Amino acid sequence: VLAVADQLGARLRRPCLVVNKSTVPVGTAERVADRIHMALARRDLAYSVPVASNPEFLKEGSAIDDFMRPDRII
Repeated sequence: VLAVADQLGARLRRPCLVVNKSTVPVGTAERVADRIHMALARRDLAYSVPVASNPEFLKEGSAIDDFMRPDRII
């Protein structure tokens, strides 16, 4: 995930929203945002690139039910 953040920071040409779909530890979004902003700074760019997390909590065999009735909203 952090390697992708480095690649995004090296290639982004305009502000955008980055959404992480992986289930990752708490705090990863902040680390990803920091890595993107550091890579942008190396290119003398300073625009906003917010990072959101939308992890999947689906279990094999019950994906539809899990989607329709999530046990948590983050």
